[in-house]
Amino acid sequence: MSDQTPPRRTAAQRLQALYARVLLRLLPHLITLLRHVSPKIRAEVAYLAPGYTFMLSVRGTDLTCTCRRTGRGSFERIPPARVARDVEPGSGLASADADAVAVDYVIDFRSPAYAFGCFSGGLTLKDALAQRAFSTRGPNDTGVALTYLFTALLKMFFGWRRAYRRPTAATP
Repeated sequence: MSDQTPPRRTAAQRLQALYARVLLRLLPHLITLLRHVSPKIRAEVAYLAPGYTFMLSVRGTDLTCTCRRTGRGSFERIPPARVARDVEPGSGLASADADAVAVDYVIDFRSPAYAFGCFSGGLTLKDALAQRAFSTRGPNDTGVALTYLFTALLKMFFGWRRAYRRPTAATP
């Protein structure tokens, strides 16, 4: 038995984790709603076949969201208990369990801070990729579609930040 206590998280770290948890919970609803508003989001959703399942997770935490595209073009949240355990998520393999949902693509953030940075608009997906803030597993074509989908979602929510940001010495 270890007598070491786990490190305490700061208030900022707890708020970041809470923000990521809420956004992951709302993600399938946001995609479903915003596909009616944005032609870019609608095009990327249309590229993903019905039944396509992706997972967002944050390493070292219980923060995860698994979403599956329905035949109507909306997304539904898959409870963790229904995710296939006999195949690696993102491997492209089907599960032997007919009731389990095999995950087609996985985006795994290295930390809650990186997830928060991306989800809050403070870190672009391009910058996050350059910093290796997340890893992915699954086919490239649908990974690109998801990247474009998330970029469009983030721009809708956080595009206003650029429009109202105060100029600094580095920006004209």
